[in-house]
Amino acid sequence: MTYTPAEPAAAAAAAAAFGAELDRTAAGLGLTLPAPDRLSQSGADFLDQGTGDRAWIRTWVSRARPAVSLRRAGATLANGHAPNLAGAVRAVAAWQAGADLAAVRGVAPFLIVHDWAFAHEREPLDGVELAWRHRLGHFDTRLIGRYPPNFRTMFEAAFAEPRLRRLAPVTSHYMLWFSATPPPDHRKIGGSIEPRHDGSFLVRSRRGGDTVEVATVEEAVALVLEGLPPGY
Repeated sequence: MTYTPAEPAAAAAAAAAFGAELDRTAAGLGLTLPAPDRLSQSGADFLDQGTGDRAWIRTWVSRARPAVSLRRAGATLANGHAPNLAGAVRAVAAWQAGADLAAVRGVAPFLIVHDWAFAHEREPLDGVELAWRHRLGHFDTRLIGRYPPNFRTMFEAAFAEPRLRRLAPVTSHYMLWFSATPPPDHRKIGGSIEPRHDGSFLVRSRRGGDTVEVATVEEAVALVLEGLPPGY
């Protein structure tokens, strides 16, 4: 099936219709949603100008099971698939009204909120730890079928290694490499790991020269550790 983008006028009309549907749903619940920061025919983004907190609703997979994500300071603290649009609206309205994660979960129990997110809410994690938690948290609800089957395994194995966990994870074209500084600035340290669809891994040296293929993620992590410069 070939995807054909909608004409601008049709896309604008579809976005307006979705916005109206959100407003009707909120009104039926006795709630008020803020005006979306961005709006399309299948999604809406909401930004709290005061706190910078973000929330979004996406219906690209199913109108009946919209995806919801709640973000703070660039990190996704809660996400999940609502049972219906009303559930999504309740979650976003509570978050944008300033409710904490526990309170939002009270009105939106479908949301996945990890222990680290509650801890981050109480006392912000450092940038490197937050980068790891943010990326790992996506695996719980994100559609990752297009990724190699061992993509998550690669992340979890690297996260479990204390020396790599001190470095921020960065990905490019399914390849995982490491940065001595947290996002948004990156300073590459050591080599990289690329998962392949046959289950193996490619490990590249830090200068991008030598490439070694290994069968297991343990071997891949060990090679990256060997290639770290002194002091890391």
